[in-house]
Amino acid sequence: MKKLFILLLSVLMCLSLAACSSNGGGETPAEPADEPTEAATETFEELLAAGIANGNKLTIYSTHSVTVSALQAFMRKYAPEVEYEGTQIGDTNQVTQVAQEVKEGVSGADIIFIQDGARVLTDLVEEGYVYNWYNDEIKALVGDDCEPLLVWDYCNKVIMYNNGADFTYNEGDITNIWYCTDPANANAFCMKDPTTEGVNMNFLVNLTSDENAAALEAAYKDYYGTDLVLDDDCPNAGYQFIKMIYQNGMVLGSSDSTIAKDIAAAEKPMSGLLTLNKYLKSRGTREDGTTWNLLYTTNDVNPVAGFIYPIYALQVANADNPELAKAFLIWLYSEEGWYGDGEMTCDDDSVYKGMQGRYGDYSGNTSNPIADGDMSVVEWKKILVQEDAQQAAEYRADVEDFIQLIK
Repeated sequence: MKKLFILLLSVLMCLSLAACSSNGGGETPAEPADEPTEAATETFEELLAAGIANGNKLTIYSTHSVTVSALQAFMRKYAPEVEYEGTQIGDTNQVTQVAQEVKEGVSGADIIFIQDGARVLTDLVEEGYVYNWYNDEIKALVGDDCEPLLVWDYCNKVIMYNNGADFTYNEGDITNIWYCTDPANANAFCMKDPTTEGVNMNFLVNLTSDENAAALEAAYKDYYGTDLVLDDDCPNAGYQFIKMIYQNGMVLGSSDSTIAKDIAAAEKPMSGLLTLNKYLKSRGTREDGTTWNLLYTTNDVNPVAGFIYPIYALQVANADNPELAKAFLIWLYSEEGWYGDGEMTCDDDSVYKGMQGRYGDYSGNTSNPIADGDMSVVEWKKILVQEDAQQAAEYRADVEDFIQLIK
């Protein structure tokens, strides 16, 4: 009898533990996986059918506006009977909102599209609020960019400079990134404040990696003609570069659009790290009737001409309709999902055009088209620092503390 009681007690304990680790109702976030994600075997068709049968509302949060219109086009074509909602939310607010909703068991997003890999890893994935998911279809298209976080879209920020008057930079003038530390260029280099945009901070953190620091050290000698001598508070050339751009009067802006206009309107040569889509948008007319525009440089800037960072796609632990969320994700990697088919419409009955005509957006599926005149993401990666989310997560606090001390 005693043995039977112990056996029953053990079974009850196992069932209790299993219930505590479940995501049902979103009451408890899932434990983060220690190993890389295994590619799922469910197909788009299977997940679409299961999501429609599920019937629950599909909700997305995204830092990118195109995903919201993509959701509308997808649902109107493939699951018109299911309710849906897409909301554009910045990555900082997304992190806070998703964490709170999952902890409290509140229905929110089923899938998120989010920047700032460092915070995503530490504040969401490691806490079990979201998880990385992809299937065989996505793996075949995306390859290594499925891990550690699935890349849906790449965006880049490249060095742009004002053009159109006698005082401006000329093509080929900027050949070394240390130019922005040169006292001759004081107060002439702009960047969105890294303390307010995580991807910019991650860029600075990634500059302190062994590989990037070594490249910066070699570029310093190429620019200044002497070996780099590190300050006592700078562990490597990455830290020294960060310190010198701040001390040289780097202009910190609140948005890339504002920075673009300020650079163009400046009465001296100005440049900055800006998203490439501003290349098309940052054109206008001055008060005297002359036109201005920004040009971007790709001409062998030593060692890098900017940085490239992902928008990640991640599943939320307490999703109401995880099957439909996954079907939508798979579809986004198709050419129809990226560019539309010329017939799919959004809620306002406009034709869904996806990323057509956009500079600076590159699908995780590198076979998808790019804007005419742009370079492929493969080409951009050769000349830009690529966000390493794991390295940024590990060392971000160190770099943030360093910046506070040198400002």
